[in-house]
Amino acid sequence: MSQLALIALVVAVTGIYAVRWTRRLAPGWSELPAKTLAATLLAGLVVVADVGGVSGDPVVPAAATAVSLLFVFAPLLVTTLARSGAFGVAEGLVRALYWTPEGRDGLRRLLAQVALRRGDLDAADRAIPSDAELLRMQWLAASGRWREVLERRVEGEGDNVWLAEEARIRALLALDRLDEAAQRVERLREAAADPEAGPILTRVAQMAEVRLAAARGRLEEAQRHLQPPPAGVPPHELFAVLAQAAERGGHPAAGELWGRAYASAPPPLRPRYADKVQAAGGALPTIRARNPLGTWALTAAIVVAYLGQLSLDRIASPVATALGRLDPSQAAAAFLMGVPGVSGGDAWWRFLSYAFVHGNLVHIALNAWVLIDIGRMYEARRTWGDLLAAFAFGTLMGGYLTQVAQSGQVVVLVGASGGVLGVAGALLADVLRGRGAADRALTRSLVQWMALIALLSVAVPGVSLWGHVGGVIGGLLWGFARQGLPGDRRLSDAAGVLSAGVLAIAFAAAVGVAVSLLA
Repeated sequence: MSQLALIALVVAVTGIYAVRWTRRLAPGWSELPAKTLAATLLAGLVVVADVGGVSGDPVVPAAATAVSLLFVFAPLLVTTLARSGAFGVAEGLVRALYWTPEGRDGLRRLLAQVALRRGDLDAADRAIPSDAELLRMQWLAASGRWREVLERRVEGEGDNVWLAEEARIRALLALDRLDEAAQRVERLREAAADPEAGPILTRVAQMAEVRLAAARGRLEEAQRHLQPPPAGVPPHELFAVLAQAAERGGHPAAGELWGRAYASAPPPLRPRYADKVQAAGGALPTIRARNPLGTWALTAAIVVAYLGQLSLDRIASPVATALGRLDPSQAAAAFLMGVPGVSGGDAWWRFLSYAFVHGNLVHIALNAWVLIDIGRMYEARRTWGDLLAAFAFGTLMGGYLTQVAQSGQVVVLVGASGGVLGVAGALLADVLRGRGAADRALTRSLVQWMALIALLSVAVPGVSLWGHVGGVIGGLLWGFARQGLPGDRRLSDAAGVLSAGVLAIAFAAAVGVAVSLLA
């Protein structure tokens, strides 16, 4: 299978999931899901043509893959831009790629939801389509326009009904119409008791109980209803509800709880919480932004190494071995088995240096993307030192398990995916110990993603199954070991320095081989 077909296969598999997602955003087979489906099928045709040996103008499959890539990943890119606050860029991309009201409105609903969660009411107001009554009701609730919330009517069934009911209950509580709110909360409680009740109804009913207790000033009751915490509700919202309960009940913890809501809120919402903190006589907590410096530094090192790889492969001649020719970068740094005639082919440092060599641009782009996504999550829970240790353990175990499982075979192993899966394994070890709904949801997502990686590793020639499995095992080993060690930050820093040092030595050894190839 060619590199282009491999890219198309990744696009096609991703497109299967993207079609289901876009059908929830837009009606029927309107433009948004239709274009996603067409792009998925187009990518599949590229794979079939390559496997079937169909020859022709190479520009055609390349163009087809590029178009497929664009329309399969466009919704994800729009979401990423919105979450980073670049709503203008996201809206411009929507207008450029989708030309019907149905196609654009599907992604604008997504933009509005992200804006509401970020507390950016202006961006949400601009994005909400004219017929999105539920989103408009939620925007009115976020704006504190409670009487207008009660005047709105949302048509439909299922989740829309429960989310609209949640907004009405909030409005009634804000207007001190507690008896009416209590009646609606009771109906929600009965509906949520049905064994077939969905997760959104369950969450809405739980939060309605919490808000009613808070409006009555019953802090302990509100805290009891929050066990376990509902999935999908931002921490600042939970702290705000508890702060309201403390405030109405005359509890001295009100200022502290408003402060915790302030500290965990997105920036657009902080001024509102700051007023609450000051009114309650509390002090604004100092917010120390935890930038994922380790994730960015590690990703930058991998990218810089790839740029060096491109230069080396362009300048130096391929290395002749008894089994064929190797690219200079592979001869310098890849993990090699059964390939005679390569300087330091069996050296220990190759168990780590192969993470800094990649097969092509798509290979490194996927690894860098996943590392940024998962690395930030793990580093936020732990530290930069734990991140580097997980990456090093995953890389090392990826090479080791490949050596054990493929003993006697010819292997040329490259790529940072073993280390990236090491970070994912360490994150999985952390969330497996968590008790919250968010940890359970993240556990499911990580396991499903790892299963998909394993399936692709088996189905796609040239993709290392044992390198990936070893990466996960190495990450789990570090993750569970770290939990059993003292929580002292200095220990994590020491692990990070040691890991960075070992990775640097391995990389330097590979550079030494590369220099000899240039001589």
